Amino acid sequence: MHAFQLLNKNLRVIICALIVSLFISSENCEAFGLDEIYSPNVEYREFSLELSNARSYDASPVKNNAQVGELTVEIGVTPRLQVEASSEYSKDPGNSLQLISQEIEGRYQFVESGEYWLDIGMLLAYDFSTQGNTLNSMECKVLLQKDSGKLTNTTNIGFTRNVGLFTEQSGNQDYVFLWNTRYRYNIYFQPGIEIQSDLGQVHQLGYINEQEHYFGPSVYGKLFGHLKYQAGYYLGISNVASRSASRLMVEYEMHY
Repeated sequence: MHAFQLLNKNLRVIICALIVSLFISSENCEAFGLDEIYSPNVEYREFSLELSNARSYDASPVKNNAQVGELTVEIGVTPRLQVEASSEYSKDPGNSLQLISQEIEGRYQFVESGEYWLDIGMLLAYDFSTQGNTLNSMECKVLLQKDSGKLTNTTNIGFTRNVGLFTEQSGNQDYVFLWNTRYRYNIYFQPGIEIQSDLGQVHQLGYINEQEHYFGPSVYGKLFGHLKYQAGYYLGISNVASRSASRLMVEYEMHY
Protein backbone atom coordinates (compact mmCIF):
# COMPACT_ATOMS: atom_id res chain seq x y z
CA MET A 1 0.00 0.00 0.00
CA HIS A 2 2.84 2.35 0.86
CA ALA A 3 4.38 1.68 -2.54
CA PHE A 4 1.17 2.69 -4.31
CA GLN A 5 0.95 5.91 -2.25
CA LEU A 6 4.55 6.72 -3.16
CA LEU A 7 3.80 5.96 -6.82
CA ASN A 8 0.76 8.27 -6.86
CA LYS A 9 2.78 11.03 -5.23
CA ASN A 10 5.65 10.91 -7.71
CA LEU A 11 4.07 9.56 -10.91
CA ARG A 12 3.31 12.93 -12.52
CA VAL A 13 6.77 14.26 -11.80
CA ILE A 14 8.46 11.13 -13.16
CA ILE A 15 6.40 11.05 -16.38
CA CYS A 16 6.97 14.76 -17.03
CA ALA A 17 10.72 14.35 -16.44
CA LEU A 18 10.91 11.39 -18.81
CA ILE A 19 9.01 13.19 -21.57
CA VAL A 20 11.13 16.32 -21.21
CA SER A 21 14.34 14.27 -21.16
CA LEU A 22 13.23 12.44 -24.31
CA PHE A 23 13.15 15.64 -26.31
CA ILE A 24 16.13 17.25 -24.62
CA SER A 25 18.23 14.14 -25.29
CA SER A 26 16.82 13.43 -28.74
CA GLU A 27 20.30 13.98 -30.09
CA ASN A 28 21.11 10.64 -28.44
CA CYS A 29 17.98 8.77 -29.44
CA GLU A 30 17.91 5.27 -30.78
CA ALA A 31 17.85 4.30 -34.44
CA PHE A 32 18.39 1.52 -36.95
CA GLY A 33 19.16 -1.90 -35.42
CA LEU A 34 20.12 -0.87 -31.88
CA ASP A 35 17.79 -2.15 -29.18
CA GLU A 36 17.57 -3.10 -25.52
CA ILE A 37 18.87 -6.60 -24.79
CA TYR A 38 16.23 -8.26 -22.62
CA SER A 39 16.76 -10.75 -19.82
CA PRO A 40 14.38 -13.75 -19.87
CA ASN A 41 13.85 -13.33 -16.12
CA VAL A 42 10.72 -11.48 -14.96
CA GLU A 43 10.65 -9.01 -12.06
CA TYR A 44 7.41 -9.96 -10.30
CA ARG A 45 5.38 -7.05 -8.84
CA GLU A 46 7.78 -4.50 -10.26
CA PHE A 47 6.47 -1.26 -11.77
CA SER A 48 8.89 0.72 -13.91
CA LEU A 49 9.10 3.74 -16.19
CA GLU A 50 11.79 3.46 -18.84
CA LEU A 51 13.38 5.78 -21.37
CA SER A 52 15.68 4.28 -24.02
CA ASN A 53 17.35 6.09 -26.88
CA ALA A 54 20.30 5.99 -29.28
CA ARG A 55 21.93 7.82 -32.16
CA SER A 56 24.14 7.14 -35.17
CA TYR A 57 27.34 9.06 -36.01
CA ASP A 58 28.80 9.20 -39.50
CA ALA A 59 30.54 11.59 -41.89
CA SER A 60 27.87 10.84 -44.50
CA PRO A 61 24.66 12.89 -44.00
CA VAL A 62 22.53 9.89 -45.06
CA LYS A 63 23.82 7.87 -42.08
CA ASN A 64 24.43 10.59 -39.46
CA ASN A 65 22.01 11.44 -36.65
CA ALA A 66 19.45 8.68 -37.24
CA GLN A 67 17.49 8.31 -34.02
CA VAL A 68 14.75 6.43 -32.18
CA GLY A 69 13.44 6.89 -28.65
CA GLU A 70 11.01 4.85 -26.59
CA LEU A 71 9.06 5.75 -23.45
CA THR A 72 7.80 2.63 -21.67
CA VAL A 73 5.61 1.61 -18.71
CA GLU A 74 6.31 -1.96 -17.53
CA ILE A 75 4.65 -4.17 -14.88
CA GLY A 76 5.55 -7.65 -13.59
CA VAL A 77 2.01 -9.04 -13.29
CA THR A 78 2.90 -12.65 -12.37
CA PRO A 79 6.12 -14.50 -11.41
CA ARG A 80 6.46 -15.51 -15.09
CA LEU A 81 4.83 -12.68 -17.09
CA GLN A 82 5.88 -9.05 -17.58
CA VAL A 83 3.84 -6.67 -19.77
CA GLU A 84 4.54 -3.20 -21.09
CA ALA A 85 3.09 -0.38 -23.16
CA SER A 86 5.27 2.16 -24.95
CA SER A 87 5.42 5.05 -27.39
CA GLU A 88 8.22 5.03 -29.97
CA TYR A 89 9.75 8.10 -31.57
CA SER A 90 12.02 8.14 -34.60
CA LYS A 91 14.13 10.54 -36.64
CA ASP A 92 15.65 9.88 -40.07
CA PRO A 93 18.86 11.79 -40.95
CA GLY A 94 17.96 15.38 -41.83
CA ASN A 95 14.39 15.12 -40.53
CA SER A 96 12.73 15.93 -37.22
CA LEU A 97 11.76 13.62 -34.36
CA GLN A 98 8.21 12.23 -34.63
CA LEU A 99 5.95 9.66 -32.99
CA ILE A 100 5.93 6.53 -35.17
CA SER A 101 4.12 3.83 -33.17
CA GLN A 102 2.43 2.65 -29.98
CA GLU A 103 3.47 -0.79 -28.75
CA ILE A 104 2.16 -3.49 -26.43
CA GLU A 105 4.58 -6.20 -25.35
CA GLY A 106 4.72 -9.29 -23.18
CA ARG A 107 7.72 -11.26 -21.89
CA TYR A 108 7.30 -14.79 -20.55
CA GLN A 109 9.84 -16.65 -18.39
CA PHE A 110 9.73 -20.39 -19.10
CA VAL A 111 11.89 -21.68 -16.22
CA GLU A 112 12.99 -20.50 -12.80
CA SER A 113 16.22 -18.51 -12.88
CA GLY A 114 19.13 -20.91 -12.32
CA GLU A 115 16.91 -24.01 -12.37
CA TYR A 116 18.54 -25.30 -15.56
CA TRP A 117 21.79 -24.70 -17.41
CA LEU A 118 20.18 -21.88 -19.41
CA ASP A 119 17.47 -19.35 -18.52
CA ILE A 120 14.91 -19.13 -21.34
CA GLY A 121 12.13 -16.67 -22.13
CA MET A 122 10.20 -15.21 -25.03
CA LEU A 123 9.16 -11.70 -26.07
CA LEU A 124 6.09 -10.95 -28.21
CA ALA A 125 5.18 -7.39 -29.24
CA TYR A 126 2.76 -5.64 -31.56
CA ASP A 127 3.37 -2.13 -32.89
CA PHE A 128 0.45 0.06 -33.97
CA SER A 129 1.81 2.52 -36.51
CA THR A 130 0.86 6.18 -36.11
CA GLN A 131 1.98 6.93 -39.68
CA GLY A 132 -0.70 6.62 -42.36
CA ASN A 133 1.70 5.20 -44.96
CA THR A 134 3.34 2.64 -42.62
CA LEU A 135 2.09 -0.85 -41.73
CA ASN A 136 1.76 -2.21 -38.22
CA SER A 137 4.39 -4.75 -37.17
CA MET A 138 4.85 -7.70 -34.86
CA GLU A 139 8.02 -8.80 -33.10
CA CYS A 140 9.10 -12.15 -31.69
CA LYS A 141 12.35 -12.90 -29.84
CA VAL A 142 13.80 -15.83 -27.94
CA LEU A 143 15.58 -14.60 -24.79
CA LEU A 144 18.52 -16.59 -23.40
CA GLN A 145 20.75 -15.95 -20.39
CA LYS A 146 23.58 -17.82 -18.65
CA ASP A 147 25.50 -16.80 -15.53
CA SER A 148 29.04 -18.13 -15.23
CA GLY A 149 30.85 -16.97 -12.12
CA LYS A 150 30.68 -13.15 -12.20
CA LEU A 151 29.83 -13.07 -15.90
CA THR A 152 26.28 -12.74 -17.26
CA ASN A 153 25.75 -13.64 -20.94
CA THR A 154 22.47 -12.55 -22.53
CA THR A 155 21.32 -13.25 -26.09
CA ASN A 156 18.18 -12.16 -27.98
CA ILE A 157 17.40 -13.77 -31.35
CA GLY A 158 14.26 -13.01 -33.33
CA PHE A 159 12.48 -11.13 -36.06
CA THR A 160 10.13 -8.26 -36.84
CA ARG A 161 7.46 -8.56 -39.55
CA ASN A 162 5.17 -5.94 -41.09
CA VAL A 163 1.53 -6.96 -40.96
CA GLY A 164 -1.42 -5.59 -42.95
CA LEU A 165 -5.07 -6.25 -43.54
CA PHE A 166 -4.23 -8.30 -46.63
CA THR A 167 -1.47 -10.88 -47.07
CA GLU A 168 0.16 -8.95 -49.92
CA GLN A 169 0.63 -5.95 -47.62
CA SER A 170 2.77 -7.93 -45.19
CA GLY A 171 6.54 -7.76 -45.48
CA ASN A 172 9.24 -10.37 -45.01
CA GLN A 173 10.76 -10.98 -41.60
CA ASP A 174 13.66 -8.75 -40.56
CA TYR A 175 15.99 -10.79 -38.33
CA VAL A 176 18.08 -9.56 -35.41
CA PHE A 177 20.83 -10.96 -33.19
CA LEU A 178 21.78 -9.17 -29.94
CA TRP A 179 24.46 -10.25 -27.46
CA ASN A 180 25.77 -8.83 -24.19
CA THR A 181 28.43 -10.22 -21.84
CA ARG A 182 28.98 -8.20 -18.68
CA TYR A 183 31.05 -8.54 -15.51
CA ARG A 184 29.02 -8.11 -12.32
CA TYR A 185 31.60 -6.05 -10.42
CA ASN A 186 28.86 -4.75 -8.11
CA ILE A 187 25.23 -3.62 -8.46
CA TYR A 188 26.33 -0.10 -9.40
CA PHE A 189 28.83 -0.86 -12.16
CA GLN A 190 28.83 -3.84 -14.54
CA PRO A 191 31.04 -3.31 -17.61
CA GLY A 192 30.86 -5.54 -20.66
CA ILE A 193 30.81 -5.90 -24.42
CA GLU A 194 27.86 -5.94 -26.79
CA ILE A 195 26.95 -7.02 -30.32
CA GLN A 196 23.96 -5.48 -32.08
CA SER A 197 23.15 -6.98 -35.49
CA ASP A 198 20.25 -6.28 -37.82
CA LEU A 199 20.58 -9.25 -40.16
CA GLY A 200 17.97 -7.99 -42.62
CA GLN A 201 15.59 -10.18 -44.59
CA VAL A 202 16.09 -13.71 -45.92
CA HIS A 203 17.88 -12.62 -49.09
CA GLN A 204 20.42 -10.66 -46.99
CA LEU A 205 21.35 -13.52 -44.67
CA GLY A 206 24.98 -14.49 -45.24
CA TYR A 207 25.88 -11.11 -46.77
CA ILE A 208 27.48 -9.22 -43.87
CA ASN A 209 27.96 -5.94 -45.74
CA GLU A 210 24.24 -5.78 -46.56
CA GLN A 211 23.46 -5.97 -42.83
CA GLU A 212 23.95 -3.54 -39.92
CA HIS A 213 26.51 -4.82 -37.42
CA TYR A 214 27.77 -2.93 -34.37
CA PHE A 215 30.24 -3.96 -31.67
CA GLY A 216 31.47 -2.10 -28.61
CA PRO A 217 31.68 -1.60 -24.83
CA SER A 218 28.64 -1.26 -22.61
CA VAL A 219 27.93 -0.70 -18.93
CA TYR A 220 24.95 -1.66 -16.76
CA GLY A 221 24.18 -0.68 -13.18
CA LYS A 222 21.87 0.69 -10.52
CA LEU A 223 21.92 4.08 -8.77
CA PHE A 224 20.04 5.70 -5.89
CA GLY A 225 18.07 2.55 -5.05
CA HIS A 226 15.38 2.87 -7.73
CA LEU A 227 17.27 3.94 -10.84
CA LYS A 228 18.79 1.49 -13.35
CA TYR A 229 20.89 2.44 -16.34
CA GLN A 230 22.41 0.91 -19.48
CA ALA A 231 24.81 2.65 -21.85
CA GLY A 232 26.84 1.55 -24.86
CA TYR A 233 29.06 2.98 -27.58
CA TYR A 234 29.55 0.91 -30.72
CA LEU A 235 31.61 0.85 -33.88
CA GLY A 236 29.91 -0.03 -37.14
CA ILE A 237 31.59 -3.13 -38.62
CA SER A 238 29.70 -3.48 -41.91
CA ASN A 239 29.30 -1.28 -44.98
CA VAL A 240 25.70 -0.22 -44.38
CA ALA A 241 26.24 0.50 -40.68
CA SER A 242 27.11 4.02 -39.56
CA ARG A 243 30.67 4.73 -38.43
CA SER A 244 29.57 4.54 -34.77
CA ALA A 245 26.48 4.68 -32.58
CA SER A 246 25.46 5.13 -28.95
CA ARG A 247 22.64 3.75 -26.82
CA LEU A 248 21.29 4.88 -23.44
CA MET A 249 18.53 3.51 -21.25
CA VAL A 250 17.34 4.86 -17.88
CA GLU A 251 14.72 3.03 -15.81
CA TYR A 252 12.92 4.08 -12.61
CA GLU A 253 11.63 0.98 -10.79
CA MET A 254 9.66 0.20 -7.65
CA HIS A 255 7.92 -2.85 -6.18
CA TYR A 256 4.37 -3.09 -4.88
